[in-house]
Amino acid sequence: MTEALYLVDSYQATGTAKVAAVGDTHLILDQTIFYPQGGGQPSDKGNIKSESGEQSVKSVEYNGGEIKHVGTVKGTFSVGDKVILTIDWDLRLKHMQWHTAGHLVDLIARQVYPTLIPIRGMHGIGKKLFIEYEGVQNLDIDQLNSELTKLVNSKPQIKTQFVTLDELKKISNWLPVKLPTSKKLRVLSIGNDYHIPDGGTQLKTGEPIWPITITQIEHTDNLTLLHYTVTEPAKAVCIDDSNHRYSAVDMKSTVEEVTQKFASNLDSVETQAGLDTLYLKYLGKKGSTTVLLKSLQGLTLQDKQKYGPILNDLKKSQESSIKDKSKVLASNVWNLSSLDLTIPGQIRPIGRLHPTTVIIREMNEFFRYQGFSIGEGPEIEDVEYNFRRLNLPDGHPATDLQDTLFIEEPNLLLRTHTSSVETRMLSANKPPMRVVVPGKCYRNETTSTTNAGFFYQYQGFVVDKGINMGHLKDTLTKFHRFLFGDDVKLRFRYKYYPEVSPGMGVDMECQFCKGSGCQVCKYRGFIEVLGSGMIHYNTLIACGIDPEIYSGFAFGMGLDRLTMSKYGITDIRKLYGGEIVYL
Repeated sequence: MTEALYLVDSYQATGTAKVAAVGDTHLILDQTIFYPQGGGQPSDKGNIKSESGEQSVKSVEYNGGEIKHVGTVKGTFSVGDKVILTIDWDLRLKHMQWHTAGHLVDLIARQVYPTLIPIRGMHGIGKKLFIEYEGVQNLDIDQLNSELTKLVNSKPQIKTQFVTLDELKKISNWLPVKLPTSKKLRVLSIGNDYHIPDGGTQLKTGEPIWPITITQIEHTDNLTLLHYTVTEPAKAVCIDDSNHRYSAVDMKSTVEEVTQKFASNLDSVETQAGLDTLYLKYLGKKGSTTVLLKSLQGLTLQDKQKYGPILNDLKKSQESSIKDKSKVLASNVWNLSSLDLTIPGQIRPIGRLHPTTVIIREMNEFFRYQGFSIGEGPEIEDVEYNFRRLNLPDGHPATDLQDTLFIEEPNLLLRTHTSSVETRMLSANKPPMRVVVPGKCYRNETTSTTNAGFFYQYQGFVVDKGINMGHLKDTLTKFHRFLFGDDVKLRFRYKYYPEVSPGMGVDMECQFCKGSGCQVCKYRGFIEVLGSGMIHYNTLIACGIDPEIYSGFAFGMGLDRLTMSKYGITDIRKLYGGEIVYL
């Protein structure tokens, strides 16, 4: 039996416990601060650490008195180990706001319409927020929202307490059926008139309540649903915390602090690698300056006009400073005063083929044996072949400037995938066809350990009569066994791609940690290696192929990630660093 500490204190964000049981993917503790999914409220997430292990908790489940903490385990845990518990507090606070908001909506609804009989509430599972009542009721949404705003602004008294069933019957005007009689019940009380059994995490008196709005009254299956939203306010946070948003609060001092820290960090950089790290820290996808710029969308128009130019100037200044520093570092490399020109020259060792080239040749060998031809196409592509014939219409997010590098808007671009060669070949030839296409692709990506703006992709497709998903899975399984050995572990799961239906994502067990979790696989144990599926009906039609006669499958995989897994390379930038001799 796991002691539920969250029932006593919903604001406990850290704690300790002992391991009671260890499973393949879960831990059971003697006590926990983690809330398990139930009562319409999602579970907590967070982290569990011991001296020998660490678990990233992805979900929490209640099972017959035991609470299971499910997630990727790094290292080892044993029964009796002392562990430190840390929940994702921002997520917990959001769940508490959603849950308490649901009860406030229920309170007002039954005050205004006393005949309402509640059935259940949904407080965030699947991001759904609603309260469900018996029968079809005609309710005034404006009146409800008016009373709800008054209640929130009055800062109502909110508390939880443990009482017997008999005690609860004396103070509550409505109770659910089949309540236990052998133990005290945890009850949520709001004001003097609202008392209801509840096992979730809740706000307490004096804590700010986020704005609540009833957005829709829905009637379905002899039920009335009150849908509501909770608006999370923007917050000002520390500079180095890129997981949060900034607000206009102290924006001036925040910009000054970022400027000062950047200048200090820049002065201390002595290598090009250090300069790259500095760039990512401030101007990368999650960099401090980038986060500040993204936060503009949450500000008022007046604040946007005030801080927008300031932040743009800050970004330009940092980019210019990094470029200047890079030139200085490059000039220092050839400081002739420190060179002894009388020393005999060194013979440069003979290099080998680039690892990606080796992988491409091995893959081509496999697929030729399976009856595939090797295709190629232009790297400067037309929108028609890159997007339209792949069932990506105008306005699709993949076509945005933030992702795509256009040569000449709106039609010419650097191809974002080798799938464009697939549509060209399908449009120009008649089935049956078996083709693989290795080639370069380009996207507007911030360089990191696993992503680059320039990369290699390997596209494959088959179109013929009677092709099905079984052919696709068999082809991919044989290929990965050929490349990584018979013991390779694959995971097939449904995933949406516009150009295929149904779509299937394929994950391979991480070759670095063998599924135990590491930095490369982000402690998931598996790495996504490709997307695939049955070629979409619309794609076949767009390419002039009758989908009533022919069917086909397609797959596309990132060659760089396969190369990294094959050769134990943990940083994609090492593949394109220049002056690297592969021995």
